[in-house]
This record gives sequence, structure tokens and C-alpha cells, in this order.
Amino acid sequence: MPETKDSQSVPAVETKDKRAAPTAETKDKRAPFTQATPYPHTRIAPFCSDSLLRGVRNEMLNRLHYTQKETDIFKYHQSGDLANLDGLPAAEQAQLPCLRQLRDSLYSHEFRDFVSRVTGCGPLSGSRTDMSTNRYMQGDHLLLHDDVIGDRRVSYIIYLPDPDAADACGWADEAGGGLELYAREPNSWAPAECPEKTIRPRWNQLVMFTVLPGQSHHAVQEVCGEGRERLSIQGWFHFPQPGEPGYSADQMQQLWTDGAESTLSQIAALHQRNHGTQETEFMPFPACIEDTDIVSPEDCTELRRLMNPEYLSESVMSQVASRFADDSHIELAQFLKPQVASALQPLLTAADEREKVGNGHMAAHGTRGAGWVINGPPVVRRFACLQSAEDELGVQLMGIREMFASPAFARWLAAVSALALRGRRGTVRRFRAGLDYTLASPDAGSSCTTLDAVLCLAQGNTWADGVVGGYHCYVDSGDADDASNDGSVYRAAGDDGILLTTPASWNSLSLVMREPNVVRFVKYVSASAPGSRWDVSFEYCVDE
Repeated sequence: MPETKDSQSVPAVETKDKRAAPTAETKDKRAPFTQATPYPHTRIAPFCSDSLLRGVRNEMLNRLHYTQKETDIFKYHQSGDLANLDGLPAAEQAQLPCLRQLRDSLYSHEFRDFVSRVTGCGPLSGSRTDMSTNRYMQGDHLLLHDDVIGDRRVSYIIYLPDPDAADACGWADEAGGGLELYAREPNSWAPAECPEKTIRPRWNQLVMFTVLPGQSHHAVQEVCGEGRERLSIQGWFHFPQPGEPGYSADQMQQLWTDGAESTLSQIAALHQRNHGTQETEFMPFPACIEDTDIVSPEDCTELRRLMNPEYLSESVMSQVASRFADDSHIELAQFLKPQVASALQPLLTAADEREKVGNGHMAAHGTRGAGWVINGPPVVRRFACLQSAEDELGVQLMGIREMFASPAFARWLAAVSALALRGRRGTVRRFRAGLDYTLASPDAGSSCTTLDAVLCLAQGNTWADGVVGGYHCYVDSGDADDASNDGSVYRAAGDDGILLTTPASWNSLSLVMREPNVVRFVKYVSASAPGSRWDVSFEYCVDE
């Protein structure tokens, strides 16, 4: 997306030590803010004095500690809450004079009044400060959300990339790190499939917008390129707190007009379940497929066209059944017969190369092959879904999908899982590098116990450690209760809420019995992945 051109230079307010604090001038800034699309926002550059921000940047890089955080919705490095600077020992406060000055200036009465008048949002709290520093390194990202949590009123980002770099005045598109702004779908609170506007990182730039449920949808693109870093300060101005001027007990009701739905409520909404997929309901089999002692010769003949024949032998099926009975999950390598897998590889590679997907390239929004549609909304998921076979790749993948939907395959699944299966739903998916993901939400769960069967067709040998994403993660939704400061649920590595993680791999079938309280997600696929994560993903409803 092209960079916005509505930047406005703001002269600085002189302080006693002659260094600049943020401006409080509002002349000619209200109209551009209200007229901006896809929702009211403004971009101010330069924002304040170069010398102050260079001091802030130096303190951020050399005197703050950062913790890497990663969930289904983000991956980045973050400092502690800068609102707590006053609580630090005097010696530590003395090490952060520029950060303290910037914070105090931002939340001063003068600057809050400036923000209030530019945005038309009304009074803002002077006692509630809320800001932290973020370091987005290669591969870091923040997926779509609207910032609606608690009593946030205005969101702001201050950009501090290397001021002496050649691209200090604006990163190139291929560098990533841009702030994507999304419009609403017509007659809906859901965000559009693609961003309407992208604001590139730039030295000494402030971006701010009013926090609006179901409207202020935005995301941070993945940062691409070795050694590149998007350094920024993220914060919010809040509604007045009790006892402050302008406080009203019903002040937040003005946000929830016309049935607005925030990102968090959309993620939690059951009506989003499988929205836009080929199959939303389980398609019943002719009769409930019970556990059987043997798969019929006719079934074996049908399945042997695509499946590795080893998995059709009685001895191997018995071993698989024993392992699945112990663990309720199993990975079956080399699942497709070698000839079938070998024929797929060049077709998958050609599709990614033709569309410049992976190996450091972020797929362009809207990238899709013939016969594919984009599955959304992006507040919950984004990936390409095979709708019809328009070329040889589509024919091959659709053939595998038909096998997964067949009663013969369901009988084989019943034999190795000892589960009675009464229906199925599923599709062929493509997670494009630099674009696609699913989030852990009720949409990804089910009201019944399911057997998940996912055949992953991800090429390359860089998936195993999860650094490039694309892994499939199962989470106990009972542990997903605490929202982070951007609306996602933080789950540290080793958290007991994570039940199972399976990395993307080539020609591997994952079988997992999933109970209704378990949700799953496919982690955002990094632009540095070797290509797309392709898979055939089916759920089989278990008769209990």
C-alpha cells in the first residue's frame, strides 16, 4: 500500500532547558484528522526536537530491559510500563532523563488539551499514564486489532528508527514494519480483507487515532531484513478518571453506538465460527462410522491411490492405534505415497515463486491463485482456501480433499483412533508467507469432541523450531482469560495452557482428538519462511 501523504509538521514548544517537548498547536489540524480515511487519524512529522528524541532513543537502546513476547496475535520485544518511572529508585530515574521528560510532556495538561482539540474526543485523564517502548526486530509483527480495552480513548505511536540511516525519512515497502489501517466491511463491524492505508516507519513521527470499537482496526506489518529494527513508543490517553475534570459515569457509552462490536468481542463471537469457509456445518456420513477391526479391501484399494500403503497394513495400523490410545495425538510422516508427494512439490514451489511468496518476501495483499478465495475476517483468521480446481495444482489438492471427505478414509481414521465418527468438514488451505494466520478463539473450537486430521505440505527445512511460524498450537481455553495490553492473551513459553504444538513439515499427517474447551491456531507465517504453509485440514465430529 502507498504511504499516506497527510503528514503535518509541528513546531516544538520550548522548555526551560531549550529542548523540545511535543507541540500544543492545533491550527489546521482538526479538519485533516476528521477527514482522514479509513477512520480519523493524523500523522505528525517532525513531532518534537531531534535532540530530545535522540536522547530517548539512546536510553531505550542502552538503559531499558526488553522481554520477547509471542502469542497467536503478536511477536515483539517490549519494555516495562513507562508510567511507573516515578516508582523507580532515584539512581535509576537519573538514567532516564529524556524518557521522563517525554512522558511528562505527553501527559501534560497542554499536550492533552492539544490531543483533545485535534481529535474532538473530549477531556483526557492526566493521572492515567499508559506507555511502553517496543522493539520490532526481523520477523516481529502485530496482527489486526482495534485497541479497545478498558477506558482507552486515543492511541498513539512515536517512531524512532535509526535517524542516521538512509531510510530515516521513510522505510521502503519491502522493509515491512508499516502501520496498516483497515476500513470496515459494508454494513458490518468486521474489518475489510485488505488494508486501505499503510503508514511507514519514519524518524520523529507521531501517529494518533481515536480508539473506536469495530472501527479503529490496525496491524503492524512484519519487519523484514536482517538487522532491521522498528523502535517505537506505544501508548494511550484514557478517559478521565473519577474526580478528574470531565469525568462522567457513563462517559464510555458514547463509544458503543449502533451495536458496535470491538475486536475482542468479534474474536469471542460464536457467529464468526468458520465464517467464509466452504463448509460451516459437519456433513454427516451415510451412517455413523464405528470402530472396525479391519478396513475393507475396497477401502484399501481406494485409499492406496494417494496414501502411503504402509499405513494400510494391519501391523502399522495397530501400532498407530496403540500410540493414539496412549497420547490422543500422533504424527504420521510421509503420509502420501512418494509418487504423489513428488508430483506436488514442483507445483507448490512454482506457485510461490510466481507470486513471490516467502524467502524474505511478504506476499502482497490479495495474492491468490486461480480457484482460491481469501478466508476471513482478518480479526479472526486470514488464509487462502481452495474453492475449485482451475489448474494442475488445484486438481491434485482437490483430489486429496476428496479422499479426506470419503467414507473409506473415515473408516481408516476410526480404525486407528478407536473413535466413532458421525460427520466431517474441512478444506484445503494456503497460509501465505508474510500474511496469513488463524487466532485462538471460540471460532476455532467446536461444540463437540472432534478428531482433527491435518495433512501439512510445507516445503523446506526451516520450520522445525517455530521461528518462521506456521506451527499448529492447541490451547486450553480455560487458561486464556487474561488480556494483554493489546487485547491478546499472553502465554509464555512453557505455560501449562499450551497442550500441544506441531511444527509445519512436509507430507506429515497430524491426528489430534480435541475436546470442546480446547482451541487451536496456526501461527502467523513469517516472510522469511521458505514458502507457504499448505495443508488439507479436516475435523471429524466424534459420536459420544
